[in-house]
Amino acid sequence: MYLIVFFLKTVLKNNQNLIIYYLGINSGNCALFIDTLPYVFDIDVKGFKQRSIDSPNNEVIIKGSQEAFVENIRTNTSLIRRIINNENLIFENIDIGDITKTRCAICYIKNITNDDLVAEVKYRLNNLKIDSLLSSGQLEQLIITDNQIGIPEVLSTERPDKTTKYLLQGRVVVIVNGSPYCLIMPATLIDFMTSPEDTNIKTYFANFLRIIRFLCAIITLLLPGLYVAVTSFHQEILPTELLNSILITRESVPFPIIFEILTMEISFELIREAGIRVPSPIGPTIGIVGALVLGQAAVSASIVSPILIIIVALTGIASFAIPDFTLGFHLRLFRFLFVIIGYIAGFLGIAIGIYIYTCILCNIKSFGVPYMVPFAPAINSKGNSYLIPPIWKQEYRATYIAPKKGKNQEKISMKWKFR
Repeated sequence: MYLIVFFLKTVLKNNQNLIIYYLGINSGNCALFIDTLPYVFDIDVKGFKQRSIDSPNNEVIIKGSQEAFVENIRTNTSLIRRIINNENLIFENIDIGDITKTRCAICYIKNITNDDLVAEVKYRLNNLKIDSLLSSGQLEQLIITDNQIGIPEVLSTERPDKTTKYLLQGRVVVIVNGSPYCLIMPATLIDFMTSPEDTNIKTYFANFLRIIRFLCAIITLLLPGLYVAVTSFHQEILPTELLNSILITRESVPFPIIFEILTMEISFELIREAGIRVPSPIGPTIGIVGALVLGQAAVSASIVSPILIIIVALTGIASFAIPDFTLGFHLRLFRFLFVIIGYIAGFLGIAIGIYIYTCILCNIKSFGVPYMVPFAPAINSKGNSYLIPPIWKQEYRATYIAPKKGKNQEKISMKWKFR
């Protein structure tokens, strides 16, 4: 091996084409030389220990595949190749990081994916000048445009079935060696609100769940702020009995409403974070017991009112219904902003905040695709909207991605009905 490395170092001075083989030997591959052939074969013979394929931990579904990506890039590409058994499925390798030389794979379907999209992804990856790349989360931050509100622009998933679904739509996937998550681009707001479960159940069930998720997103973002605005400025919109009940429960509370809600929201976040960090057998116990004890003690000590506990609990439960962790974290963070705005200016402040927030969302683009498409700008996406049609009506791929092959299936896909 040392002789081969010395030979390659010597040859590299005159022939830069052999640099890939030199890098392959550094990573543990074998270089095979054959007499009379002007080529060197870079053979992958590494035998690193790796985790076996297991069920997804963070994207759990009831009806569907139970396989998840692992940290080995070749295992992950094989999982995709096993589902899409087609010669047009392309994997292009690229090394990122001057020191780590982390292997990444750009994946797309050649006869479906738009060439400009593939070129844009390659351009961003090839123009990263960094020493190290350790995870797909780091890569995500390096290739997205810097929007000011931290909204996710690249979809991250640990599920091969979800990945192949977006590949077949004309998206580009990037797999990072050492990370069990792959990146899907471009991504729109609709993509972050959908679950792999939606493709495995009947359409009206899936649409019902999508409506529930949309309501949960609104509750997570706005409910605490609306409660503060109502109790501070707009008591007249509440029924008299409910208003009296709120006033009675707050008679013994010596703190303003903003202090109450910020205290309970921060406490809820502390319990959530503690439940994640402690060992898994006792994590749920800490979360449930901590919430019950803390809430009951706070009410008994007249620090907060009982109805505020209901508001905070409902907001926390709604945040768990967001399928994408990054989007859920974004909504959890920005609800504090709407709480402060609601306390300062009531409904007027919340309305102005929603207007500014929506304008920012409409201005974001993910690899050239508007983030709020197909609603802003309003275009005919041929059935690719938030509510999905029956599977036998899903004839076209999303037009805003501009795929080479626009049609997904025949107009009459269930031909057995018309024999």
